[in-house]
Amino acid sequence: MVSSFMIRKATPEDAPDMVRLINIADHGVPLWRWARLEGGAGDPWEAGRRSVRDEGQAVNWKNGTVATLGSDVTALMIAYPLDRETPTGEAEHPVFEPLKALKQKAIGCFYIHVLAAYAEYRGRGLGKVLMERAEGMSGGRDLALIVSDGNQPARRFYDRLGFVERDRLPIVTTDDWKAEGENWLLLVKTREA
Repeated sequence: MVSSFMIRKATPEDAPDMVRLINIADHGVPLWRWARLEGGAGDPWEAGRRSVRDEGQAVNWKNGTVATLGSDVTALMIAYPLDRETPTGEAEHPVFEPLKALKQKAIGCFYIHVLAAYAEYRGRGLGKVLMERAEGMSGGRDLALIVSDGNQPARRFYDRLGFVERDRLPIVTTDDWKAEGENWLLLVKTREA
């Protein structure tokens, strides 16, 4: 199913698609955050594009892998080794506290921060191909990711790939941002030694 797609490293020019896919993967919290970075006065999408081009954070184009069909980006994975000093870019706000706490429990893993495809490209095997790429890039580390318990299709996908729940924390919402589900789940796939 993926034979017509190409998998390649992301480039700075992929930033417009990357921010849309990051926002899809993270349940809209990135757009909410980017709007706050601009103080509500600027374009939050442009703030996101600047953020993705900032190589000082782990969530940037250099850690991205994209699937393309022709010249169109169809899916994105952002993944990197998660060490104590890895700058993952969460802001100081209660919404991010459970995510930061779960990431602390994934220190030492190869962390999949984003895995997303545009709706019209889902179900074509791109997620599996990108996750196989993550395994190849992991250097033998366990793989880890965080997903909402309300995202049942993603849960089934990660279960099939051998991920197991290591921990969970309640999702913190605000008046102007809500997520589906009640808990963030830390899922880990242990690598064979």
